Amino acid sequence: MPKPPYGAIDLGGTKLRATIASLDGRIVGEEIVASEASEGPESVIDRMIQTLETAAEQAGLRAHDLAGLGVASPGALDLIHGLVFEAPQLPGWSGVPLPQILNERLGIPVILENDANAAAVGENRFGAGEGTRQMIYLTISTGVGGGIIIDGDIYHGATGSAGELGHVIVWYDGPRCLCGERGCLEAIASGTGLVWRAEELIERGEAPVLERMKREHDDFGADEVADAARAGDEPARRLFDEAGLYLGIALADFVNIFNPEMLVLGGGVVTGAADLFLERAESTMRQLARKQPLKDVRLERATLGDQSGPLGMIALLGNQANTQG
Repeated sequence: MPKPPYGAIDLGGTKLRATIASLDGRIVGEEIVASEASEGPESVIDRMIQTLETAAEQAGLRAHDLAGLGVASPGALDLIHGLVFEAPQLPGWSGVPLPQILNERLGIPVILENDANAAAVGENRFGAGEGTRQMIYLTISTGVGGGIIIDGDIYHGATGSAGELGHVIVWYDGPRCLCGERGCLEAIASGTGLVWRAEELIERGEAPVLERMKREHDDFGADEVADAARAGDEPARRLFDEAGLYLGIALADFVNIFNPEMLVLGGGVVTGAADLFLERAESTMRQLARKQPLKDVRLERATLGDQSGPLGMIALLGNQANTQG
């Protein structure tokens, strides 16, 4: 009798994605709903289970029939004790034993992983990095996150907090980051960082085109800054050029430190504005990185989109099954 498929939930501040898939990455069920994170952990967990049930029904199953469940979560996690801590996108989540709660309610094995790490595994196993053993994944979206693959496995570090690649400091005394430091990559290259820096230019009266676009768009964001840059607005073009420069500095550091086979870039800013800054990032990386680790490294764009995290969790569940089996 064939083994039942596995389930994965990508837990975000705005939406939940439940995916049912086999260990070879074949998706047989999927459901996406609003997470309604402001309602608190209990309500969100209820919605997670409902969403998983709906996805499982598409595969002709109930959630408790699944071989296991993997949850990709934002925020700081205690992977040893299975706790979700300090997730800014998830109000009220402080020390929530999420795997334990889901295990008790569903009766199936449950594992937890950081969402960026999960996406790194997904791209390594099924996406752009398939076949590589040493890989760095960087997602540039609202924030900047990442995952480090060493010898085919996620590198967690001594306490499970490795991979905070968005908080490498690339510009001493640069823009203030949400973490409190200055000059983090996230403060310069993320969608949030680009918008904040654009708004600073507007406040100083240095970006009339961006100022007009902000008046015309209630949801003024990185897409509008990108549109201005493509239209030739110099302040907007400079913001993306600096994003590319400092991203390239970070990538050169990653090449020198980790000697990866591949660097994989994903996330909404990469998807929506790669033409404005990736060439600058790669040229800077190749200028600054040391020749030996740079020699064979490839810089690629992610290929799995929003499925990278769920498929990464499926891969991690498969790893666990192989270890236990």
